[in-house]
Amino acid sequence: MKLSSILLPAAAIGLAAIGGTDAQQTQPACSSVYTRKELLSLTASEWNLYKAILTAMQRDGWFQWFAYLHRTWFGQIHGHSQFFPFHRRFVHEWERVGKQYNGAFAQPYWDEMRDYRTPASSQVLTSNWVGGNGQGPNFCVQNGFQAGWTMTYPNSHCFSRNFRNNGNPTSWYSPEYISSFVQTSANMAAFRPGIEFSLHGIVHLDIGGEMSQPTSPNDWIFMLHHANLDRLWWQWQNNGHMWTMDGPNADGSAISINSNIAYFNEPIRNVMQLGYGNMCFQYASNPIRRRDLDSTAENRLIHKLPQDMLTKWFPETAKKTEDIAAPPITPSQLAPGKSIPYPGTLSDDWIRMHGYNIADVRKVEATARSFVDDMKKVGYTSN
Repeated sequence: MKLSSILLPAAAIGLAAIGGTDAQQTQPACSSVYTRKELLSLTASEWNLYKAILTAMQRDGWFQWFAYLHRTWFGQIHGHSQFFPFHRRFVHEWERVGKQYNGAFAQPYWDEMRDYRTPASSQVLTSNWVGGNGQGPNFCVQNGFQAGWTMTYPNSHCFSRNFRNNGNPTSWYSPEYISSFVQTSANMAAFRPGIEFSLHGIVHLDIGGEMSQPTSPNDWIFMLHHANLDRLWWQWQNNGHMWTMDGPNADGSAISINSNIAYFNEPIRNVMQLGYGNMCFQYASNPIRRRDLDSTAENRLIHKLPQDMLTKWFPETAKKTEDIAAPPITPSQLAPGKSIPYPGTLSDDWIRMHGYNIADVRKVEATARSFVDDMKKVGYTSN
């Protein structure tokens, strides 16, 4: 099993949702909870249904509407702490519209860390799923369920993708690094830029075309991507940060759970805890009311990394080894792998389009390279 599916130690998953309502929670618990699955885990019948729903949403102008909203509010939802609550609410609104076509719709996520080594070869980017790179002078996509679509916002154009690096994007962020970041981020002011300037940015930029523009919801990969980022936020929340909301708001003031979400004009606290209010969903990788977690990849880390490296990069995992002995490692967990490659970097133009501080972005990228250097020093390899 890949580390991307078990980002947190078992004891950290679901604790905030077990044993009653959190003291901060002012909304009722959901009477039922549906599950957002990883895209490739959908059954054939589920995927056929979803494609029909998405095609109908394109026919009725919903891709255009969500692209318009994202572009209109672009400057107020990136580069500060509105980023996670806005996009959780935004994807949920998209999902709500999909459910109007068929109540069985639940927005899947793409576990991009699984495909981080060679993103262009991902099964997700094949004709059976969302399709691949665009072709011709306008990079029009010719396969996948959006093939041949004409997008109408901000003007009429073919649906496009333009993979970076001549169609072969460099590596993204490894599951080990994202796991480390979930464990080491002390507050939202650290967690948000660490994700926004890394995995968030590199996927948008490397897929290109629609995804590299403020109108990126024209590409359904946007929803898959932001559902995955929301899943990572939920995992971080369950690591002792269920109600953590700090850092700057769009206007530079201090944000809190009582601040309103951009555009939606409702308090951030309404979206903070899954399983309450309107947030009646969970993720297949860490259900709300379950604590059991496969420890295969965590066990691999424990046995392959020296204690000082565990403490530096995986403090929650290191604490666990102080309490209980790790189970014996199996031959498959010791099987030789490959060293973790350096992730790609964001272009200056893309950084400026978002209004990010270039030095802040480069600092996040430097931390990721330092992580890779440390893993190489100790000879750590992974699948």
